[in-house]
Amino acid sequence: MEGMLIDGNTIKLLRIPFSFFLMPLFLFAYSQAENILHHQALWSFLIIHLLVYPASNGYNSFVDRDEGSIGGLEKPPMPTIQLFYLTVFMDAAATLLALIFVNALFAFCLVLYIGASRAYSSRLIRLKRYPIAGFLTVAFFQGAFTYYMSVAGVSGNGLPLSRENIYVLLGCSFQIAGAYPLTQVYQHEQDLKDGITTLSYKLGYLGTFLFTGLMFLLCNVFYYLYFTAKGIGMIFYIIQVFFIPIVLYFGYWFYQVWKDRKQANFSNTMRMNWIASICMNGCFLVLIIINRIPLSYISAIETAVPDHCYTQEALSEFYIRSTDDLINKRKIRIVAGKTGIEKRYSVLSDFDQTPANYQFFNQSADLLPEPNLTQRMRVYQEHATKLSIKAIEKIRDFHQIKHSISHLITVTCTGLSAPGLDVELMRELHLKPTIQRSSINFMGCNAAIIALKNADAICKSQPNARVLVVCTELCTIHFQKQYNDDYLLSNLLFGDGSVAVLVDSKPSRNYIHEVEINTFNSMILHNGYSDMAWRLSETGFIMNLSSYVPDLIRKSIKPMLAAVGLEPDDYKHWAVHPGGKRIVDDFAAALELDKCFLAPTYNVLKNYGNMSSPTVLFVLKDVIEKAKPENQGNRIFAAAFGPGLSIETMQLSYV
Repeated sequence: MEGMLIDGNTIKLLRIPFSFFLMPLFLFAYSQAENILHHQALWSFLIIHLLVYPASNGYNSFVDRDEGSIGGLEKPPMPTIQLFYLTVFMDAAATLLALIFVNALFAFCLVLYIGASRAYSSRLIRLKRYPIAGFLTVAFFQGAFTYYMSVAGVSGNGLPLSRENIYVLLGCSFQIAGAYPLTQVYQHEQDLKDGITTLSYKLGYLGTFLFTGLMFLLCNVFYYLYFTAKGIGMIFYIIQVFFIPIVLYFGYWFYQVWKDRKQANFSNTMRMNWIASICMNGCFLVLIIINRIPLSYISAIETAVPDHCYTQEALSEFYIRSTDDLINKRKIRIVAGKTGIEKRYSVLSDFDQTPANYQFFNQSADLLPEPNLTQRMRVYQEHATKLSIKAIEKIRDFHQIKHSISHLITVTCTGLSAPGLDVELMRELHLKPTIQRSSINFMGCNAAIIALKNADAICKSQPNARVLVVCTELCTIHFQKQYNDDYLLSNLLFGDGSVAVLVDSKPSRNYIHEVEINTFNSMILHNGYSDMAWRLSETGFIMNLSSYVPDLIRKSIKPMLAAVGLEPDDYKHWAVHPGGKRIVDDFAAALELDKCFLAPTYNVLKNYGNMSSPTVLFVLKDVIEKAKPENQGNRIFAAAFGPGLSIETMQLSYV
């Protein structure tokens, strides 16, 4: 019975606490893995640090039979055959547990790592006696290979050898390449007695320090390339803060060895190990926390308009022909000339035709009787899905990524049916039947920002979420043969359009800068309750859009921003919904903005008119696509206005 018990010296030679020094690369891999399978990650950590590393240490001690200090033990005891059998058992247990509780790729990597470790120490192969071969073996297997193996264990997948991942693998190997010779600097005499000529011995005491400094410099270069390639260069600078104590002690120790070679001893080496491992483990734990804080990013914005494009003049002439009242004709011309619109798009082909060729309206100059609600909804159902798909399919590689979409949010206020636009899109695009869907209906021009608010909340609560937001409006099918002020504005402002937005919980690198969604703010102006409204009737949707809306927005927008602590000067880029030219003019005046900041808004108004909910995202697309390298860190302010009267704002930033 006593022979079966493992003695204390055998346990001591496993040097289990030494695994703390080897922990940073696992934590780094955990912080960077795209997907985390938490139970596999836990098993991977335990297998590597409590079985594989200690078994490697034990086998090395059994073969070397060190009499002097070794890493983690200043006075190691003599090993027995029990240590050898224990290391074999631990390696076998590690491989079996990896196959059962992790995955085959991780288990295969473990076998390769164990094989390399044995080849390094074994008397038959003894790679450690060759200064270059031993160095390269350790740098590769404890560096790049360990990172790859850790990612396989944590995520269940191999690491794709993309440009940025090659950078990080090189960075990991150079990190180990710097640390490895430094751990040998006090063992020169002991190694020589055992017939081993280490790289550190070849370099000499001072050469070892200079070589280590060079390796860590190269490590930093590749980490910089990695994080900047991923568009998160700020993380590199966070790492540098944690590296400061390491650099300071390294410089101090180098100075001591420069003056007295005896300072290249076990105590100082272990002190260096502890400082480096504490700082790097702390650093990568912080990266885990940072990378696991859910965020949301706009990965793509794509737009679409119908095939029928009309000049504002052609649309106003259609309107004019519908009445014989000269006063109404004159009012239409005056209002049309003040809209700031040059062209609009429609799913209807009638607006530049003679009455005999009308397809939607009654084939008479006075348009009577007007299409009823059923007819208008029939046109909506015929065209809304097609126009939405036209926008969606512009998203880069959409058909390759569509099965990763976890949520679908549709937005519309110009047509309603059940099953609605969301189900139609799922069916036509063959989206996952398990996709989570929701619809934002009848909320008007600012509904897109409300939809993005929902997408943002989803991404910040589900780390792997990918949300497709689709806003589609066919405003022109609600043209009404009326001539009061409300309809003069609505008939001469609105056009048709669709926009598809992909919101991700992780950066996509589709733009020159990542576009991170920050915060949202809302305000209802009850004194504008009846100035913007949208109601159903037997003949179609009835629009209330009074000329008082710009005044209400002008008087309210600055107090709204002040109430939530936002300063206009903090924003370099503006995506404001072009509800009408006066609204945009008064918005700029209220915030004392140079109108050049609102150029994207004026351009969308000029070329598309007001398309209701998609319009602000047409503007945001223009803003994002014109970003420049020097815009990193700049903030974007988006605002839209809807029934109620409601104001919705969104703040974003280039990161």
